[in-house]
Amino acid sequence: MTTPLLPREHYLNVRYGIKSWLLTKDHKRIALLYLITVTGFFFLGGAFAVLIRLELATPAGDLLSSDTYNKMFTMHGVIMVFFFLIPSIPATLGNFLVPMMIGARDLAFPKLNLASWYIYIIGALFTIYAIVTGGLDTGWTFYTPFSTVSSTTNVIPTALGIFITGFSSILTGLNFIVTIHRMRAPGLTWFRLPLFIWSTYATSLINVLATPVLAITLLLIAAERIFHFGFFDPRVGGDPVLFQHLFD
Repeated sequence: MTTPLLPREHYLNVRYGIKSWLLTKDHKRIALLYLITVTGFFFLGGAFAVLIRLELATPAGDLLSSDTYNKMFTMHGVIMVFFFLIPSIPATLGNFLVPMMIGARDLAFPKLNLASWYIYIIGALFTIYAIVTGGLDTGWTFYTPFSTVSSTTNVIPTALGIFITGFSSILTGLNFIVTIHRMRAPGLTWFRLPLFIWSTYATSLINVLATPVLAITLLLIAAERIFHFGFFDPRVGGDPVLFQHLFD
């Protein structure tokens, strides 16, 4: 009679319990945390999409009012773009695969990696608050001057949630850049890197360079909405096209 072999220790069975997951610094576990959260937001955004399609199934507005339809359309875009599309590939596949594909034990800053996930969750909570307290009707692009002057919906909480989540993308991008630069296995030169590493590196550069511009634009929207500065409102000397240059 042979004794069955026990499974070797790996990232799923090295420790058990919720605390071990919420305080983990293992890049593979953090990738799974991202996978769970972005999948949840995918289904939430998908639910909004189903309601939109059901409304469009008939010419008459017999399911949603025009205001509710605008909110559903906006929140679908906000969820899918900022909380699913942007973090799904870099934060999930990148976290899981990058260290293994370059021969590193982990990312350069494991604690910062975990902090990035928590920042993502905090930003998501602000956006969920905006959803359950009335939603947003400006479109996910926040086009001005409607978002700064006319809209009476939750522009500030939604913009704040996206602003906070942007720091998650920036920190994750910095982590990948440093890891790929400094932690490659001996002999793994730049032109021997897998194509996925190159694509992750390029995405990280875009996140680091472009996300602050988006964040500043959302801050300008909030400042104009609260303090009535004339950044985008043409009635007080602003330029709506400036918003398009910054956001697009």
